[in-house]
Amino acid sequence: MSNVVFSQRSEAAMSLEQRFAAVGGLHSATSASTTTPEPIAECSTLVIGQAVRREFSSLVKWLCRQRQIRFVSDFPDVDGALKDPDLLASADLTIVLQSWSDQYAAKAVDRLIGHTLNGRLLCCYGPWCESDGRNRTIWPDAARVPVRLAAAVIADELVRFAVSIPPLFPTSARDEVFAHRLEIPADSVPPRLDQFNAAVVSPDRSLRKTVAVTLRDLGIRTVSLPLIKVAHRQKIRAQETPRGPIHVVLHDLDPYIDAVRDSLEVARKMFPVAHLLGLATMPDSGLTVEVADEELAGIVPKLDMRHGLQWRLTELLVPD
Repeated sequence: MSNVVFSQRSEAAMSLEQRFAAVGGLHSATSASTTTPEPIAECSTLVIGQAVRREFSSLVKWLCRQRQIRFVSDFPDVDGALKDPDLLASADLTIVLQSWSDQYAAKAVDRLIGHTLNGRLLCCYGPWCESDGRNRTIWPDAARVPVRLAAAVIADELVRFAVSIPPLFPTSARDEVFAHRLEIPADSVPPRLDQFNAAVVSPDRSLRKTVAVTLRDLGIRTVSLPLIKVAHRQKIRAQETPRGPIHVVLHDLDPYIDAVRDSLEVARKMFPVAHLLGLATMPDSGLTVEVADEELAGIVPKLDMRHGLQWRLTELLVPD
């Protein structure tokens, strides 16, 4: 991609970039445009874990598109990374990819935290680790982030890094972590989305109102609908608002029953040019498998509009 820029690459870093580009389906930086990019605060980034696993594919693609990130090395596990403590200490951002509970030993994680105190450490965990925050204490709350929200959280951390805002300390309490991630860095206020229209589809009137208010704050005009039903064999025609086509549909997936599936299918035909996003209270691995054939642009957790809805809409509607 033309905006993948790395400077002062070592042979190892170039190799890592090429491997990540292969995972992400991107072109390597050697084929990038020769256009000189604007100066950026490069963030030296180290990755630990199995980036080739499917649950991390979207995150890896996104990481490869970030001009601010300069990959310095990667390791298959924490033990391997601990063999190079100087590199750990010098990295601005360390990203750990965790696929299952107890994948990394507690003692190894403790040592990793000690080596990365001067930088930023995030453990991006997959859907099989959702309950770890309740029954395990290997990773501190300040480091844990579900992979479905990881790109949004990392994007905010990159902004904080660029303006020299210090990272959270590993011992930060949950309320401190919540406040830190909810705060919008001054330089990351998303663009107004006034030119876009959205449809909110849900049987829950209160949810429709909440999402509509959130969208309105972003400048998006909305129409609210209950689950869409049509008579058998009734022809479905494409619909537009007086202000133009619907650009994004936010469809409630709870509970994922036949009525929701039917409504999704109608919405796809009724708003053919729109991105289709799901809304779910717990977008866990079970739901992800169930909706795998729906070709959704993403699933937004209802309990985190900051890193779910707002960030996702900006990525979809205002691409780089």
